[in-house]
Amino acid sequence: MATLKDIAAEAGVSEMTVSNVINGKHKRVSEKTIQKINDLVKKYNYVPNFNARSLTSKSSKLIAIILSCKDSLCNYFTDPYLSELFGEIETLIRRNGYFTIIRSVSDQDMDNISYILKNWNIDGAIFLTYQEEPVINHILNTSPFPTVFIDSYVEPSSQALTVGINDYKGGYIATKYLIQNGHRKIAFAGPYSETNKIIAHRFNGYLTALQEAQIPFTDDMIIKTDTFYEDGLNLGRRIANHEFNCTAVFATADILAIGIINGAKCNGCFVPNNLSLVGFDGLHIGELITPMLTTISQNVKQKAEASVRLLLDSIESKNIEDPNITLDVELVPRQSCNQYQ
Repeated sequence: MATLKDIAAEAGVSEMTVSNVINGKHKRVSEKTIQKINDLVKKYNYVPNFNARSLTSKSSKLIAIILSCKDSLCNYFTDPYLSELFGEIETLIRRNGYFTIIRSVSDQDMDNISYILKNWNIDGAIFLTYQEEPVINHILNTSPFPTVFIDSYVEPSSQALTVGINDYKGGYIATKYLIQNGHRKIAFAGPYSETNKIIAHRFNGYLTALQEAQIPFTDDMIIKTDTFYEDGLNLGRRIANHEFNCTAVFATADILAIGIINGAKCNGCFVPNNLSLVGFDGLHIGELITPMLTTISQNVKQKAEASVRLLLDSIESKNIEDPNITLDVELVPRQSCNQYQ
């Protein structure tokens, strides 16, 4: 089997030049030399020894993507938001010369995640889903590699690297839009919990919009539900059956909102004629349904770019101006809201 040294000797270049070409670093190499090296790599079916490379460079070029969930055996990538976010992150990691490994971890196993990750010999990690601050602190105190937490909230004094969005603004502008369309009976649908700061911030924005419009809030305006499509189907049917006294719903995820649209339709309640609805995420799938979903758009591509850049800058020991990045959101009006008559 040919080695790097063999390829270099036959190409008439140094081993470093061969290594640079294999790794996509072409700045100081002529097109003729690049072609010659690539032809020899194909001729001998040369495969780089990444274990040896990691020992030499002290870098494995591996980035772990962690998805924490209630049930580690469940396929959470049926959630289009997580699928889109992971796809964007993986593409960016690959473009920067790194490789991705992914692991789903149940909430009960989070105490062991640092041990698991250290055994993988990774250069860094990105957590895709919300983590409470004690878990973040445990990971930071036990993990020797840089870690970025997406959609997690920490105290200003924390050393954590985080990327999130303005959840409060999202809840506020969604509710205000429904109020501007004449609605006063507006339900808040999502996995509400004071410990889940993502949902809590969206709820606080919702509450502020109600207060500004002098709309009284009662506890029965909160509809506690998970955000899977099936949860939306069930909720839509219940709304159509008049189990909730509302003319509009702010749903904390697009996939939940889409389920509500279809579930309500099954029982004779049609969006937007009988029910107005605003989702949250701004996913492409919201444009593919009828009616098209009015939503709060978070720029998933921008979130992925910020997360990968923050992690790579930390891995490469670059100066990090802002370790806690908060991205903006915006309302995208489509077809799922009507003026209340």
